Amino acid sequence: MQSLVITCWLGLFVSNAATMTAIFGVNTSRLRANSNQNPQATSYGKNRCHCVGIDNLKGYYSSQENFHHVQRKAETGASCEAWDKGLHPECGGSAPPQWCSQSWCYVDPCSCNLDVLPKKTKTSVTFQGSPAYWSYDTCGGTDFYSQEMSPDACISQRSEGECSKKSDCAWDAEKEQCGGKEVVETCKEASKKSESEHGEQDCRCVGLSGKTVGKAFMHYSEKDMGDYPPNVGGHCAAWENDVHPDCKDGGEKPSWCTSKWCFVDPCRCKTKTPPKAVMPANAFMRFQGKTAYFSYATCGSEDSWTAAHKGQYCIQQKTQAGCEKMTKCAWNGKECLGKALVDICAKQKETGALGMEAPLQSGSLNSEPVKALVMILMVFALGTVADTDMWFYIM
Repeated sequence: MQSLVITCWLGLFVSNAATMTAIFGVNTSRLRANSNQNPQATSYGKNRCHCVGIDNLKGYYSSQENFHHVQRKAETGASCEAWDKGLHPECGGSAPPQWCSQSWCYVDPCSCNLDVLPKKTKTSVTFQGSPAYWSYDTCGGTDFYSQEMSPDACISQRSEGECSKKSDCAWDAEKEQCGGKEVVETCKEASKKSESEHGEQDCRCVGLSGKTVGKAFMHYSEKDMGDYPPNVGGHCAAWENDVHPDCKDGGEKPSWCTSKWCFVDPCRCKTKTPPKAVMPANAFMRFQGKTAYFSYATCGSEDSWTAAHKGQYCIQQKTQAGCEKMTKCAWNGKECLGKALVDICAKQKETGALGMEAPLQSGSLNSEPVKALVMILMVFALGTVADTDMWFYIM
């Protein structure tokens, strides 16, 4: 009976690869990078303007775009990809617009120094409590989208005179281009954002929120996966409370059920308690090429989750030998921490070049045989690999 179910499920996948991709939300350029032995196959933007969001986050969400209903991968915009190609309603047919094949990603407008300013999304997606900003330029692409789809956008105004006619725009004399006033206002308000919702000022949440109607799929144990909201980790929340069986069953709940956490940038997090890399079963999830990190401390919560899941996290390894057995961990001479905290962040700060961990190994996205086979099939079914910017690579 089980083999029959598996056969039918795989048959459905082969006949409708696009739907399965939307559900699992796996960016298969990462898998092709492994098969080509190319550790630089995925781009996270130029060093002056990196992509934000959690890459390889499985799942999907619905979005309203230019009066169209679009179902997108949960990881959309977390790395440089032609995210609209073959998906956006305007990108169908034999002669799609030029912007359909252009790579873009979401960026932090307050940490983005590009000649072409990022643009504010018209969708509901948010980053650190403000509307998310996106950029073709950081991915080496050209913004044909604004020219064709948003002629009233600030970036589409070609002169100072045209720019001054729009109340929400401002002319940048140095760059000789028109940009949105909201970028300035967004950055002014950044330091005032609620730490209980968006993390401490020196360790802000880095996931994307504002996604409506959808699901994200994450492991809460070595073998079990839960259906989380599509905004999981994008802001401070008790994400397990409505997902984990121990939190939904009757009786006394573990304390971690109501503890808030979010995903953070390990290289820009100065909390007293260092952030932790996700458990091995979720190690396919990345932020700017590094294993995704999370923090309870930045949200003002105690981390009782880690202690309750022994053997899953670096800090629990008390010897160098035990630490080095976990590929996401590194020994700093005193304790076991995430590889980024020990080997990558200091060098990234020194050089200004984005540091990345080794690409995912074949089959590492999920240990379950059926899902692993689905991932392999996706290699042959989907997308293209974006170009890269300068970075260094950590084994």
